[in-house]
Amino acid sequence: MLTDSDVKRMSEEVQRHLINLIRIDTTNPPGNETAACEYMKAELAKDGLESEILESAPGRGNFVCRLKGDGSKRPLALASHLDVVPCERESWSVDPYAAVVKDGFIWGRGSLDTKSLTAIQMVTVAELKRKNIPLKRDVILLAVADEEQSGSYGMGWMTTKHFDKIDCEYQINEGAGIGIPMGNKNVYQVQTAEKGANWFKLTTRGEPGHGSIPRKDNCVVRMAKAIEKVSHPLPMRKTKVVEGFINGMASKALGFPKGLLFKQLLNPALCGPVLKAIRSAEPDTGDMLSSMLRDSISPTMFHAGNKENVIPPKCEAVIDCRILPGQTSAGFKKMLSEMIDVDSIELLVEQVPDPTESPADTELYRCIERAIMKNDPKGVLVPYISTGATDSRFLRKKGVVAYGFSPFLSKVDFREFLYTIHGHDERIPIDGVDFSVRVTYDLVADFCG
Repeated sequence: MLTDSDVKRMSEEVQRHLINLIRIDTTNPPGNETAACEYMKAELAKDGLESEILESAPGRGNFVCRLKGDGSKRPLALASHLDVVPCERESWSVDPYAAVVKDGFIWGRGSLDTKSLTAIQMVTVAELKRKNIPLKRDVILLAVADEEQSGSYGMGWMTTKHFDKIDCEYQINEGAGIGIPMGNKNVYQVQTAEKGANWFKLTTRGEPGHGSIPRKDNCVVRMAKAIEKVSHPLPMRKTKVVEGFINGMASKALGFPKGLLFKQLLNPALCGPVLKAIRSAEPDTGDMLSSMLRDSISPTMFHAGNKENVIPPKCEAVIDCRILPGQTSAGFKKMLSEMIDVDSIELLVEQVPDPTESPADTELYRCIERAIMKNDPKGVLVPYISTGATDSRFLRKKGVVAYGFSPFLSKVDFREFLYTIHGHDERIPIDGVDFSVRVTYDLVADFCG
C-alpha cells in the first residue's frame, strides 16, 4: 500500500528520471541506447538492484534487471524502448532534448514515447525492492533499443539471442492506457492485439515514348488506376478484439441510446453510415475506428520518369498495408494481385510483422482492471487493437501474453498532448504522473505478490 508521501516521492523520482533520459539523445538512427542503459544501471544500483546491458551492436544497448520472486509463478516483464524518432528542431518551440519544464508539462522527444514509461517502471521496481514486498513472480525490467525501426537491434534481437534472460509468462509494454473522458466515465484501453505491417512495391511497365503522343500502355496511367483502386476502403472484417472493444465501449461507457448506435459498427449494413456520423463530429476518431475494422492500404511513395517530355518505361509505387488478425502477409499479397493490374508486387521487407493477439480473459487483464477501479472509480477498461506495431509482437510469437498498458490520467485534454507523439513539441502533463505511479505499482504488487 502506497501512502500519499510515497506517491509524491515516487512521482518526483519519475520526473527526475524522465528529464535525465530525455537529455540523453537516443535518436534512431543511430540509437545510442547504451548511454541510457548506463544511466538506468547506475540509478537502480543505488537501491541494490543488479542489472546488465546487452549490446546487439556498438552503442545499441538493451537493459535487463530482474527482481527475484519465490518462483511459484512465472515472471512478469515490464518493457519499454529507449530509442526515439528524429525531430525537426526548427519546428519545435523548445529544444527537444533539453527536457524543458514549463506550463505544467515536461517537453522533449521521448517524453511520451516511451521514456516516461521507462521512468515509471524503473521507480516501480525500485519501490518493490525498498519495501521488500514478497513476490511470487520475478519482475523483469526490460528497456530495449530500436523499436522505432525494425526492432532487429532490440526486442527482435533479445528474443532471438537472449530469450532466456527475458522469458516470461506476461508482459506489459506501451500501446494504450490513457484515460479518455466519455460522459461521466474515463475509458482506459488495454492493447491486446496489433495489426501487421506490410510494405509492398508495385511496378507497372510500358513502352517509352514522346510525351506529345499519348500511349494506351502508359505505365503511369496504369499505376494511377491501380492506386485509385486500392485507395477505396476494404470490406469490414470482424475480429475478436474489436468486437470486445466496441461492445465494451457500448455497454460500459456510452449507455443507451449512444451505445446501441455504436454497436452498429459491427453490422456490415450500418457500419458505413455510423462511421460517417462519427467522422463528421470527430474526424480522427472516425479514421481510427475505420482502420480497426478493416485491413487498410495507404499509398506512400510514387516514382516515374526523369524528364518532362518523355513517357517513362516504368512506374513504381509503395503502399503501406496494415492487416488484422486472421490475415497473413502472403494472403494479403495474393489478394492484391487479384485486385489490381500491375506487373509485379514485391514485399519490401521480408521479415514483416504479421498481426499478433493476446487473450483478454486473463489474470493480468483482471488485475489491471482492479488497479484502475481502485484509483479511478469512474474508470472502465476495454480491449484495444493498435493500428501500428510495437515490440509486443516479438514476445507474442514466443507465447507470452503481452499487453500495451501505460496508465495515465490528466486534467489536461488528451488531444493537447497525445497527438504530439512522433510530432512537434512532444510533451507530457506533470499532473498525470501521480496516477501512473499509483496504478502501475498497485497492479504489479497485486499481480506478482
